[in-house]
Amino acid sequence: MQKRSSYQIKKQILLKVKEKPATYAELERKVNTGYRTVKSNCEELKDYDFIEVEKTIDPANGRPSNVVKITKKGLKQLKK
Repeated sequence: MQKRSSYQIKKQILLKVKEKPATYAELERKVNTGYRTVKSNCEELKDYDFIEVEKTIDPANGRPSNVVKITKKGLKQLKK
């Protein structure tokens, strides 16, 4: 299997959170990559203001999680 570029992973993350907001763990499964990869790519996308990351507490288990949402700038970037 060919290794995907950082660009391809970021694009997949944007496409997934465009559908609906997702946690890092959900993105890890949907994008089929590791947690650290998702987290570092999300941090970079956040620096570009393509996404926002909201820290929340999961009501089911009380654990903190990071919910990733796409911004208007992120939507514009996807259209390119």
